[in-house]
Amino acid sequence: MSTDAPAFRVLAFRWGARLEPAGGWGWFEGARRDQQLPFQDWGRPGIGLHGEELAPWTAYQLAVPPGWCPGVYVAVLLEGDGRGDPLRLPDVLPTPDARTARALFVVRGAPGTEPAPILYKLPLFTYQAYNLTTPDRSPSWCIYSTPPPGVLSRPVPPSVSLRRPGGGTGGTPWDTFNFDPFDPTPRQAFVHWDAPFVAWLERIGYRVDYCTDLDLHRDPGLLDRHQLLMSAGHDEYWSDAMREHAESFVRAGGNVAFFSGNTCWWRICFDDDWSFRRAANWSDPSGPDRPENLLTGVSFRNGGERDRDDHPVPVGYRVQHAEHWVYAGTGVHDGDAFGDRPDEYLVGYECDGAHFDRAPMRSGRPVRPTGDDGTPADFTILGVGDALPSGWGFGNRAATMGLHGPGAGSGTRPATGTVFTGATTDWPRLLARGNPVVEQVTRNVLDRLGDGRPPEDALRPEDAPPVPAPARTAP
Repeated sequence: MSTDAPAFRVLAFRWGARLEPAGGWGWFEGARRDQQLPFQDWGRPGIGLHGEELAPWTAYQLAVPPGWCPGVYVAVLLEGDGRGDPLRLPDVLPTPDARTARALFVVRGAPGTEPAPILYKLPLFTYQAYNLTTPDRSPSWCIYSTPPPGVLSRPVPPSVSLRRPGGGTGGTPWDTFNFDPFDPTPRQAFVHWDAPFVAWLERIGYRVDYCTDLDLHRDPGLLDRHQLLMSAGHDEYWSDAMREHAESFVRAGGNVAFFSGNTCWWRICFDDDWSFRRAANWSDPSGPDRPENLLTGVSFRNGGERDRDDHPVPVGYRVQHAEHWVYAGTGVHDGDAFGDRPDEYLVGYECDGAHFDRAPMRSGRPVRPTGDDGTPADFTILGVGDALPSGWGFGNRAATMGLHGPGAGSGTRPATGTVFTGATTDWPRLLARGNPVVEQVTRNVLDRLGDGRPPEDALRPEDAPPVPAPARTAP
């Protein structure tokens, strides 16, 4: 942080079912003007090649108070007059959608405490890849932009530092121009997808611990204490270490649930402990040649991206294998569609798909993955969001919800874990809006994969409470 005020304090709020005051720290004496560069001076010599400020920032170690629950927190910075009073009242609203004077952080479970079965990962690297910090107050950039002319003495590589203001909240995403007509909050920020999903989890009462991409990147043993790793929304940027740690977890019997789209699309490399760049797509034959399908079962190259105003035809999922445990209690039948109403667009902004032969779909029969894009042979396609008739998409131009592993209901694999994918960024939006099928499928996945029970003892269709079936439409 940077301020020319005589003092400041930090107020903390935990994001559960809603934003709740958690306490805070302060007052702290403000740094001297000759020790910190204010935001408006970022253009002078001293800015780093990754967008970080190289001035001698003053560091403040803040101890987590006893009794704080693991969770996602928002810090609000409040300037003071040096005599114990604020210079202005904080603009504290029950939302983490703020562009300045905010910081997003996660409190993890303390050593020795009982871990929650579910570990929710915030996509910190995606937040920072899009984070322009404070473009209205200083020269700044992200992976999707370049510095203004004259800011640096030589061209900047397409990389960013985690040591920058913002990243999830407190910054400004690069693509605010491409807003969601259903939710105008910035897409590449915590508030848009993760906040509603976290609120739903905590309102329902699931036991959840939290981490960030950086935790999964750095800690090979992070997942050992949990049954299920999950992420939601836009989980786009993955490092080698993240892939290895997640895949090792699955090989050892751990489960993963991606309620997200454009998942694991970019491979990133770290230039130092805090700065990363995107190297290539994971499926690039001339680069990693490790298709993300091997982990997720799906890929953005067979799904696509819907622009803000283009292609108004809504796309949802058409059900296949309605008898599968994922659909337990939903009341759906093969051929039904959900999330395709004009006010829903479940297969929205960005989505992922497995390649499949379209011929069976034209006759109303289930489709299966070809496997030629790296999708595991036992990946079961449970829902097809066909974007082809709507005029958008890449490759096969269809989102495919499904899973692979012991819980997939087909194929023979070693005793590994199960990986589920919702294959669309907008799953959390319909979950928060109360779509009954989306909500029940989410419950089924979390109950079966996140409670520690082996697949054969998990939720059976007759155990799940029924919910209203969606209106049936012809195949």
